[in-house]
Amino acid sequence: MNRYSIQSAFLGFAAVGLLWLAGARPANAQFTQNRETIQINQSDLPPEIHQAYRTFKAKCGMCHTLDTSLKPSLSAAQWTAVVKQMQAMASSHFNSREADQIAKFLAYDEIHRKAAAREAIGATSGSSPVAAGKQLFESYGCSSCHSVAGAGNTASALDGIGSKRTVEELKKLIVSPPSGSTMPPMDVPAKDLDTLVTYLLTLK
Repeated sequence: MNRYSIQSAFLGFAAVGLLWLAGARPANAQFTQNRETIQINQSDLPPEIHQAYRTFKAKCGMCHTLDTSLKPSLSAAQWTAVVKQMQAMASSHFNSREADQIAKFLAYDEIHRKAAAREAIGATSGSSPVAAGKQLFESYGCSSCHSVAGAGNTASALDGIGSKRTVEELKKLIVSPPSGSTMPPMDVPAKDLDTLVTYLLTLK
């Protein structure tokens, strides 16, 4: 995860983002490179999120599976910025009200479903921080921009990163990327950050 790979780390998601919510043409799931493993049960959502989810599914589902849309992990402000950027495109098929609804659901999903999934990782991984770190790597959407052993976005491979960076360097690059980097600062709790870096250090 050198300076150049960190700067290109977010390119995979950014590239998808350029078309992500725009719905340039009414094709069904144009970008379905990820298997559908994420499941959303609308009955589990609070009533005030139901419409937000339906808007998200209708607009994003024109081109993407749930995995493609929900795999990246961003803060509420970052999700809002992405949605607004997509809305500004000439090919956009959603208005400002719908953009707000989409961002509302994405922010809710981030702090509820994703947070619960990460808690479950810690509870089920036993005494293996490496196994937990590998699962967190997926949970935080790292493979949207990075690959390990050819799995994930091969535009920015992390193979060998464990022998190139120290613990503190890796932590800083994750939560506070260099100015001008295409990778956003990740809002990762200290416990998860330690576990994630433990995994990355095994990639010799």
